[in-house]
Amino acid sequence: MDARQANILVGESAAVVAAMRQNAKWATVPRYAEEDPLFNKFKTLRKRILNWTEWSEMRPDVFLEPFLDIVRSVETSGPITGTALSSIHVLLTENMLVGTDEKEAKESMHKIVNAVTHCRFEATDPASDEIVLSKILQVLLACISCPSGKLLSDDDVCNVIQACYRIGHQNGKSGSLLQQLSKNTLAEVTKTIFKRIRDIHDISKQEAAEGGAPTTASAAPTTAPAAGTTSGEEKLGNGVGVTPEVEDGKGSKAEEEDVGSSPAGGSKPEGEEGTSSSSPAEAERVAQVAESKPYGITCLVEVFAFLTSLVAIEDEVDSEESCLFGLSMIRVALDAGLADFSLFPELMNVIRDDLMSNMMRIALIPNLAVLSTVCSIAFLLYTHLRSFLRLQFEAFVSYVLLRISDGGYVSYEQQEIALESLVAFSRHPTFMVDLYANLDCSVDRDNVFEAVCNLLSKNTFPVNSQLASTHLLSLEGLLAIFNNLLERSKQQLEFNPPEYKDPAECTDSIWQPPPPSDFATWAEKMKYKKYLKRRIDVGVDHFNRDPKKGFQFLQSINLLPQELTAESVAKFLYTARGLSKNAVGELLGDPKEFYLKVLDTFVNLFDFKGLSFDHAIRLYLESFFLPGEAQKIGRILEAFSKRYYAQCPGIFASADAAYVLSYSLLMLHTDQHNDQVKKKMTVEEFIRNNRKINEGEDLPEEMLVDLYQSIATHEIRIQADGNKSGMSHAQWVDVVKRSASPEGILVSCTMQPVFDSDMFAMIWGPTIASISVVFDQAEDESIVQYTIDGFLSVAHLASVLHFCDAIDNLVISLCKFITTLNPKANESEAFIEDSKAMLALVTMFCIVNQYGDCVRSGWRSVVDCILKLHRLHLLPEKVTDMEEVRNTLRHSNSRSFSKNSNLQTTILQSVSNFLSFDSGKPKEEVKSPEMEEAEKRIATYIESCHIEEIFTESKFLEAESLGCLVSALIWSAGETPKGIANSEEEEERALLCLDLLISTTIKNRDRFHLLWSDTFNHLKSIIDSAALLSPLVEKAVFGLLRICQRLVPYKEDVADELLRSLSLILKLDAKVADILAAQLFSELLHLVKGSPDRIQTEFCWKTFSAILRVGAHHLEASPAGFEILEVFVKGAEINGENLVPLLEAVLAFIEGHAGGEDQSMKAMNQLMSVVSKVQSWPKSDALFSQWIKAVNVAKHACTDSRPQVRNHACVMLQQILLSSYSMGHTGEQWGEVMKDVVLTTVNTLVTSVKKRKQQEYPEMDKTARIAVLMLSKVFLQFLPSLAGLECFTDIWLELLSILDVATSCSGESEELAEAVPEALKNMILVMAGDGILRPDWCDAKKNINLWNVTWQRARSTSPNLEPGMLEAHGVAAGGGGVAAAATATSTGGT
Repeated sequence: MDARQANILVGESAAVVAAMRQNAKWATVPRYAEEDPLFNKFKTLRKRILNWTEWSEMRPDVFLEPFLDIVRSVETSGPITGTALSSIHVLLTENMLVGTDEKEAKESMHKIVNAVTHCRFEATDPASDEIVLSKILQVLLACISCPSGKLLSDDDVCNVIQACYRIGHQNGKSGSLLQQLSKNTLAEVTKTIFKRIRDIHDISKQEAAEGGAPTTASAAPTTAPAAGTTSGEEKLGNGVGVTPEVEDGKGSKAEEEDVGSSPAGGSKPEGEEGTSSSSPAEAERVAQVAESKPYGITCLVEVFAFLTSLVAIEDEVDSEESCLFGLSMIRVALDAGLADFSLFPELMNVIRDDLMSNMMRIALIPNLAVLSTVCSIAFLLYTHLRSFLRLQFEAFVSYVLLRISDGGYVSYEQQEIALESLVAFSRHPTFMVDLYANLDCSVDRDNVFEAVCNLLSKNTFPVNSQLASTHLLSLEGLLAIFNNLLERSKQQLEFNPPEYKDPAECTDSIWQPPPPSDFATWAEKMKYKKYLKRRIDVGVDHFNRDPKKGFQFLQSINLLPQELTAESVAKFLYTARGLSKNAVGELLGDPKEFYLKVLDTFVNLFDFKGLSFDHAIRLYLESFFLPGEAQKIGRILEAFSKRYYAQCPGIFASADAAYVLSYSLLMLHTDQHNDQVKKKMTVEEFIRNNRKINEGEDLPEEMLVDLYQSIATHEIRIQADGNKSGMSHAQWVDVVKRSASPEGILVSCTMQPVFDSDMFAMIWGPTIASISVVFDQAEDESIVQYTIDGFLSVAHLASVLHFCDAIDNLVISLCKFITTLNPKANESEAFIEDSKAMLALVTMFCIVNQYGDCVRSGWRSVVDCILKLHRLHLLPEKVTDMEEVRNTLRHSNSRSFSKNSNLQTTILQSVSNFLSFDSGKPKEEVKSPEMEEAEKRIATYIESCHIEEIFTESKFLEAESLGCLVSALIWSAGETPKGIANSEEEEERALLCLDLLISTTIKNRDRFHLLWSDTFNHLKSIIDSAALLSPLVEKAVFGLLRICQRLVPYKEDVADELLRSLSLILKLDAKVADILAAQLFSELLHLVKGSPDRIQTEFCWKTFSAILRVGAHHLEASPAGFEILEVFVKGAEINGENLVPLLEAVLAFIEGHAGGEDQSMKAMNQLMSVVSKVQSWPKSDALFSQWIKAVNVAKHACTDSRPQVRNHACVMLQQILLSSYSMGHTGEQWGEVMKDVVLTTVNTLVTSVKKRKQQEYPEMDKTARIAVLMLSKVFLQFLPSLAGLECFTDIWLELLSILDVATSCSGESEELAEAVPEALKNMILVMAGDGILRPDWCDAKKNINLWNVTWQRARSTSPNLEPGMLEAHGVAAGGGGVAAAATATSTGGT
């Protein structure tokens, strides 16, 4: 104590003395009479203080004793006691005990608490008395909160708690100021002591390390009740005094009464004195306190158990008030201690059992404040202590939150509070994943997470009502779950869905939780457990229909051994959830030996240790339905009795006694709860029925009475699996018992997205449905925006986890809101009323553009929406006029936009109204500037959908998604028999789909093979069936060409397949082809010029040849076709595959009249170019066969009906034959050419002249002349090769015959009259010069003198042709004179 504190002490003692002198009792005069001992103590204290030189040496009990005597005295009035209490408060707040000896401080603090909690004073008036009581509360709080408060003992703290509680609950005036002050004080006291949990734990550890007894044991008062007890005399507070301090078996008067016995509640009779503080009993008690340790865990457990007991329900009104108060105090304690509660198992035991049990019971009473507080405490417990409350939270969520949130029997407000709590839990980052991992993935636990999600989804659907807060709260809960999944998904770099398989063999580990390990390993094992649980659920479903089939299924997947054992079947019946309890009961009662073993194994799985007989039999019988036969019931109860007797020795003398009692309880249960039993069994009758059953002895009557009351009061209710109407007390006892084992530990999941994929798979469907229904029902702008955000969140998470089904469902759900987009007048008006469709449209396209990789079946709905926008003329031009399909129609067939201008204006106005959320405004007939601005805004709004990017950016889509998009376009185009749509609307739809299909195919040139099969088949179906020309057929044809034009030059590996597709053009109806021919060949020319070297296979050449042959006869297409031919001949490498198709095309253009004679002659020039390329081929066996094909084309052209073409063809044939002699053909081959080509051609022409076909073949004589001269020149060119042939005689004789025919026509043709003799003359001279024509030239085989035959024929041709002419030309018969012969030959010409 320092000087300042000494002055304070003097002032406070003076204040008390002054208050005493104002009282009549101490105001007597004269004052020289002997004064009261209370006065004397203050006078003595004053003298000591004034005369003390070392104030620090003053003991605390010296200056505290006068004040405490005033507080204890029953003679003092309220004002005097109040002043003394104020002084004590000042001394405590001024830290007068700080710095003193710890032992002395302990004694002083004990004395203060003891005096204040047993304060007595004379009653005055209620207001004054309440002031004194409020000061008592003030001092008690100061005792706890001052620095010396930590020195208080367990008893002292309990006394403080009791006093604070009783002051607030003695008045009976609910809501009074004193009562509220009492509650606030108790809250502060509770907060202060529970803040010291960590310090108490550290002290306990330190003491244990030093070898001393821990605080938990040493600080325990000998009279403190056990934690969690509920008997009235032992429970702290609740209207009962503290444990009395005993001296010689009698309690002192001051200690037998409470603080609550204040004047307000009735004071002590006058003249009754308080016990002096210096009594021997008090001195002994103080000495004990001085040796005791500060309050520790025992005190905290006692206080917390007391607060928990306040939550129990006893009566309707007071209990609810008490519950609220108790809950508020528990909240204070939990807030103060936070996670430090877990440091002491004693505190956790109270939370696991009493607190959670009481909270679950009172949450169901119709008191909103109670329910709200219970939910907040449960959330606090989860936040800090969830690892120890796995089973408790399963029960709380299942039996409280889900039950109330369902709204079946509770008020709307209760349902709202429960849903708000679920939302709060859902927002916690780990709550839902903890539920899923620890409960849904456990084989023996319920699917709580799934139940929560299903309930929230169900509650979002308004049933015959408008959208209410419960619907929005349910949606908020679902989206909160998604937001947590989304937040965790940011850490997931790659999604690889696991593939689980059934176990290779049946083991016990299937039914057991995985052993402790690191989180990643544990998580994988739990995910596999979830897979097994789903498989088990299938087996359970089979079992419930037929147990035998259920076992067979589980055996087939190795969840039960191939040969059933009693252990495996019992484990299944005990662990599996959802089993039919009737079926289980029948199996357990089966008399077969195998099922008897199953029954014994099944009952041995129960742990009855520490359970009362009532709880044990309830727990056992609630796991199945008892069968109806008495023998089966007997076997089942006998098995239970043996197990209970073995695990709980000392209660029964034998298992038979337990069996008799269990059967007796079953009969009592039937008697008490069967409505048909009118006369119920009394407790006396029950006791009498059970006499001498314990091996000839009676069971304790108290035990039988308790059993009777329990059975009579609480029916044994066997709930079907999935029924969460309530948890029986026996079930709760089992939960508490399991909680103490590793089974009760909750593994808290981290922010790693280990379980997110499985959770998302379970909830995405209900969530999308919930968002959709709220979006449909919502009218408030913020709610609509909230649902849109929900759609986007689900889409984003689905794309991260690659759940394509979810994206499809989302797209389809949004598209359903756009079904009113229809050009029909009445449905357009409906769309105006439901303007939300536009927002759904924009959201849908946003999702598709951003997450198109995951869209599969949803593409059909997307395309359908695009088509509807197109019909309403709201589709941006970027979509309808893509570059890839531009100008694929000769003439635009789309309807004029102005035809539907009124409709468009109406729709734009409706969307404008939606954007401003003011659709109820009257529509203006004349466009105002605002309306025009709104239309522009709507157009921009639709433009922002970027619909065109779906197709222009389709090259970035995944292969599967792209394939589905193409399939959707084809499906949406519909069927068009004969290439003609049934209506204009269907035609527009088919045209747009075809445009988009072509554009998509072109954009995905690198993935051509993925799309081409479907695209080609669609084009083929249109073109093949085209009987008449339609825009669709036209677009299909030119779209095919456009694809080829874009892709053939770019992709060499697909060129052949693309060019093969051009064969479709050949399947066009003739009339359709005729109309399209000009543009068709123009597009083909563009294709060929861009990639002349891409046509390589024989099929492609044949295709082009066939197309060109058709174009050669078309007046408008012929020029472009011939230009294509020129490109081929000039740029292509002629080979065996393309020679014939090219020759056929050349021949077609030679014969074709569409391009005129000039084009035909140019075609022959192209033939010459082809032959020139063939001539350069390397020598081979097949060379002649290929070359002769080209020669035959020229041969065929020589018979053309047009003179110029025919003449030019003969010249070309001559050039071809003469230029080809160097190719090295054999003599036989040249002989074949001579006979089949030259002689045949000349004979045909000469014969035509003879038959006088001038009208059909004008100027044929000129052609014949050219042919005769060609014959002469070719013969002479081939002569060296022909002369040695066996067939040379035939060739020469046929030649002479042809010349004879020509000579016969010379009378009609001057051309032939001159040409034939000259040609023959030249041939004779050369042959004579070469020694071929000589007098002995004969054919022995044919017996022909060729010399004579030759000159005979020569004379018939011209009289001047005689053997003598040989000499005239210097040629000797039989050889020589070759030069002269050559000279003679050269004189001839064409």
